[in-house]
Amino acid sequence: MTYVKLAMDGIWKNKKYYFPYIIATSILFASNYILFSILQNQSIKNSMFGNQLQGLIKLTLCLLISISVIFMIYVDHILSKSETRELGLYNILGFTNRNLKTIILIRLTANYLVSAIIGLILGVNFNQFAFMTLQRMLNIKEFKYSSVTSAIQITLLMFLAIFLLLLLIRFSHLKKINPLDLWKAASNQEKAIKAPVFSGILGIIVLSIGYYLAVTTQPTMMAIVKFMMAIFMVVIGTYLVFSSFSILLLKLLQKNKHFYYQSRHLISVSGMLHRMKSNGISLASICLLCSAIVVVLIGSVSMEVGKERIVKLWCPSDITLTTNRPLTAGQRETIAECSKTYHVQAQIAHQARMTTPLWGNLKGDQFEQGNIQSAKYQLTFVSLADYNKAQHTNIKLNKNEALFYCPDLKAKPTTLNIGGQRLNLRSIKTFNLFANYDHSIVQPAFVIVKDIDGFQKLTNEPLIYLTFLNTKGTTRENLRFASILQTKLGLSNTEYTSKYLTETQLTPIFGSFLFLGVIISIILLIITTMMIYYKQIAEGFEDRQNFQTMQQIGLSQRETSQTIHSQILMVFGFPILGAIINACFAFPAIRSILKLFSIYNFTMVLAVSSGVIVSMIVFYLLIYLLTTRIYRQIINQRIY
Repeated sequence: MTYVKLAMDGIWKNKKYYFPYIIATSILFASNYILFSILQNQSIKNSMFGNQLQGLIKLTLCLLISISVIFMIYVDHILSKSETRELGLYNILGFTNRNLKTIILIRLTANYLVSAIIGLILGVNFNQFAFMTLQRMLNIKEFKYSSVTSAIQITLLMFLAIFLLLLLIRFSHLKKINPLDLWKAASNQEKAIKAPVFSGILGIIVLSIGYYLAVTTQPTMMAIVKFMMAIFMVVIGTYLVFSSFSILLLKLLQKNKHFYYQSRHLISVSGMLHRMKSNGISLASICLLCSAIVVVLIGSVSMEVGKERIVKLWCPSDITLTTNRPLTAGQRETIAECSKTYHVQAQIAHQARMTTPLWGNLKGDQFEQGNIQSAKYQLTFVSLADYNKAQHTNIKLNKNEALFYCPDLKAKPTTLNIGGQRLNLRSIKTFNLFANYDHSIVQPAFVIVKDIDGFQKLTNEPLIYLTFLNTKGTTRENLRFASILQTKLGLSNTEYTSKYLTETQLTPIFGSFLFLGVIISIILLIITTMMIYYKQIAEGFEDRQNFQTMQQIGLSQRETSQTIHSQILMVFGFPILGAIINACFAFPAIRSILKLFSIYNFTMVLAVSSGVIVSMIVFYLLIYLLTTRIYRQIINQRIY
């Protein structure tokens, strides 16, 4: 019973450490439970998009579990450090190593039980809300909410495993040192360290490589892989740069006598310099967390907002049929019968012959053929006669002249060299025969020529025939008609495109990205807030004695406030500035990935990016105001 009382007293005395930790852990518990519950929902498993949605949720869960483990280890290390003096006192009073382990076990058990109970209450209450939000974003009414008991068991076991890991780390740390040294460890500060020039230079090189990869990412199938490599390099580079150049900057400020010997700068610079080894790592972590929040929100929100653009671009008509020959009389009759049965008016708007697309890249006026992994464009040749008929024009072209259409290409080429032929191009703004062959994410480009037979040999494939249908009816009737017609005609998904079906398919995909992106961003915001909070509390206790010593020799309360603001502003300024720089360099890669999916629009992405960054800065300033107040309260507490 004595151990329980001592353990509980320790938690209560360190409530500024423990209570936020328990709240944050409870939120992580609830978030994991909600995702596990959605993952195991039978109506989602059995839905048309169940496999894709479950894949995204599994990926998000892997990320969320990793974040939970890292965060809990980080905070538990701070809790352990705050308890060293207390454990050292118990050792002096006669407690053995085994007794100290018992106290630690009781505290971690209490943390686990309280976090699990609060997490379950939050999870159960918000689970239905999260499910309804997902259902609304995906616009799938077939989803049915149900409480999944196994999700509770999995989450309980997972967090039990994490707390056991924390217990092992605590015991391992206690075993490696002499318990008598615990008393001294609480008051030991880091020694002033030299600026590691080599790691700083290496950090700049690695960070530059990461930025270069992000800036040079092209809208090809390899864009996502290249962007992931860039992220990896930026993470390593950021840690190296913050760990080294933060020390170098403080050293330079210390050498600047006019700056350093001002009362508001002396304590803050000297204090940060003595603990910058751990400070640099935490600042880099905060910077990367802020960067991740900005990039995730920009990407997921841009995809959701740009969904209408991709539907409009890919589906200029309501239904597009891709066949290897013109429509037969039987196929036309099937269209007429389905139209009558499902009360939809369907008529053929346009028909056209085209070449099978060529995969490749445009380099100046040269089109270089390649494979789908490295290709930025799929080039298709269309006959002038079909174009004039579809556009209701009467344009005439010479043998070496052509029209060119590629909506996402800013610098339109005026000439094109392909297959030993040189074509003089005229760009057009509208094209009613737009089609995305094979539903590829590689951007389509169209060249309208007088005669396409001469270009067919470039593909070594037969010509394809496209039929564009326009329909009239309610949304429900159009969906049923489009679905049944595909079955009746016996066409595969790559040969059949429906505006209504495409929108129905894209809404769950992009809605899932937005839903999971928001969840990840909320968790990252919580983690960021907690990291800053614990950083400020830990530094407040470390700086308290220095401030009170300076106050005894004449430092006024006004000068103390100025010093606190100077230090916190310096600490807060670096991570958010680094996050904004990271986001700016990530923008070209995000643009390329959005272009890859044909949803990039500069005005839209700029508006989304600006909104996200401004919101992040505002949130960051709120954390700044909150932690400044807490830091000042700790500094003003008297030491007895």
